[in-house]
Amino acid sequence: MFRHWKDIEEFDPGALIFSEGDAADVVYVILSGEVELTLRGESLGTESEGSLIGEMAMLDSASRNTTAVARNRVKLARLDRAQFQKIIGENAEFSFRAMTVLANRLRTVDRVIISQMVEKDIAE
Repeated sequence: MFRHWKDIEEFDPGALIFSEGDAADVVYVILSGEVELTLRGESLGTESEGSLIGEMAMLDSASRNTTAVARNRVKLARLDRAQFQKIIGENAEFSFRAMTVLANRLRTVDRVIISQMVEKDIAE
């Protein structure tokens, strides 16, 4: 679906794609490479080809809540809010994939929070 997308961005290894607190004006679809997502310095994992990044902030018009860094050479399709909404409205498969990514990411954040709570309890 995005192989011939016109708005493509490429990032070198270690490049910052976006940071926590940034304004959210686009969502990205990873066409190739891997992107590390972190929340307040805690790794949420690595996203790869076919995954979305930046979707949560686009859905609720908030600022970015994660930082995204290219782990290797990354090629991303860039969708603005109107394009994202149009594709979600017209493509059930893409919509389901976006919801799956969001659900998985929320579960990962839950695990990080629980882990931090357990570590805090052990330290006390």
